[in-house]
Amino acid sequence: MGPPGILVQVHIPKCAGTAVRIWLRDAAIAGAITGYRSLYPDYVFEPLEVWPSADDPRLAAVSTHNIRRFAPTIAGRPLHYFTLLREPRAQALSVLRYVQQERKAFGVPADVGAGSKDIARWLLDGVNGEPFENAQTNHIALYTWCDATRGRCVPELYAGWSAADKAAYRRERLDLAKSLLRSFLAVGIVERLPESLAVVRRSSMEVGINLLPAERITVANVTQIPPGDDVTWIDEDPLGQRLLESLEVDRELHAFAERLLDEAVETLNSQSG
Repeated sequence: MGPPGILVQVHIPKCAGTAVRIWLRDAAIAGAITGYRSLYPDYVFEPLEVWPSADDPRLAAVSTHNIRRFAPTIAGRPLHYFTLLREPRAQALSVLRYVQQERKAFGVPADVGAGSKDIARWLLDGVNGEPFENAQTNHIALYTWCDATRGRCVPELYAGWSAADKAAYRRERLDLAKSLLRSFLAVGIVERLPESLAVVRRSSMEVGINLLPAERITVANVTQIPPGDDVTWIDEDPLGQRLLESLEVDRELHAFAERLLDEAVETLNSQSG
């Protein structure tokens, strides 16, 4: 028998990831799994970097925003990835509101207004690093795509890419993201969280990792709605149309994730019947 695998929560921001992280942590506290770690540094992991405790056989699960390359193993141990996607408009609005809450952390200039519309304009006009648009697809595909260019395209320097490279990435990212999700142990969507976690739990059991029932999930880190922040501009203003157009690829990826979930639920039901 080979070394035990590690379950990896690929935590796309504002996709119920904190609640899932607590669910995994609680599994360790309850003794369902032997060990759990939250890995949230301020940089992206290299694909073969040895995380703290990666070679400790007691480590069974980790959560992080910062694994953006999906190596099959680490320290000789298999990695089993799972993630949740969220309806893109809801995810984008949650991001806008979170940036409103944490202006200083995100480096929002003082001359940018306080409303979600002001934040959306600032983000859509471009900030250093990767693009704001289609953030869920980019979270899955960007680093793997850049690696294939052998250093020509660096994710953090997206603004300086050539027009040809930007066009190629935008053309290819959806298919790449779908392919990567197909390789994951489990994929779910926030709108069907209980079903999604039931699939994660059953899939994890098949690789020897036992989790808590999906009913043990708790609400956590809900982004607050700023008082008086009117978001009717999303449906009524040209900037809102621009925001919605910037989510078209994410909508396709979210639909694909739901199809993957449907397949997994059907399999789960057939095995239970």
